[in-house]
Amino acid sequence: MAKPIEPIRVGIDVSKAELVDGYRLNRYRDGIGNRAKTDPADARLILRYLSKELSELKPWVPPHEAFYRIQSLLRRRASLVHTRVALTQSLGDVPELKNASKRLSNNIKDIERLIESHLKEAMAEVGWRPDAQRCKAIEGIGDLTSVALANTFHRGEFKSSDAFIAYLGMDVRVRDSGKQVGRRKLTKKGDPELRRLLYNAAMSTRRTKAWAGQYETYLSQGLKTTQALVKLARKLARIAFALMKN
Repeated sequence: MAKPIEPIRVGIDVSKAELVDGYRLNRYRDGIGNRAKTDPADARLILRYLSKELSELKPWVPPHEAFYRIQSLLRRRASLVHTRVALTQSLGDVPELKNASKRLSNNIKDIERLIESHLKEAMAEVGWRPDAQRCKAIEGIGDLTSVALANTFHRGEFKSSDAFIAYLGMDVRVRDSGKQVGRRKLTKKGDPELRRLLYNAAMSTRRTKAWAGQYETYLSQGLKTTQALVKLARKLARIAFALMKN
């Protein structure tokens, strides 16, 4: 019979729930050269990680229940749009299915509008509608993007626009070593649907009189089209944060 594992008593205050990223914890295991993965080994790994990194962890604060509801509605609508576009492209060149394809597309659009109606109701119920309207005042940002921005803003207390951008996953990962300058990439840690909406907003914004000059400036700095659009999308997100924060 296996001997039960004795509990380990340590002088670490874990009275507050701390957020431990499983992916980072796994990389931490690789970094210290621990090749075993068993329950006792994992317990020792977590103990070591908390002993060394506890001061760097942030308390986990549960979001408002409306946050998940609104986020789920946004994702479901995005899935419907993706399905509708795929079906239209797949059936569009088949003459005998053209009418059926059109009816199906219209039915999906009706569901999309219904979801948009539920989104507005949910934002109004929780009192986040004014923040969404502030975001919508930014040229190029529409209803869905403004709702997604306001919903994310109320996920927690963001100390600065940098923290907000990092939560969106639109901050840049830098990998330089010596004289070698590595390729810059987005961390993409946040909600991919909101990044998609912001990118689409940037595509619309670059054609406006207010933002065309800024977009051209980004291109003149040597950025490619996608890079310039991402930078513009990040700028829009910062402005939205400032409007909601202040």
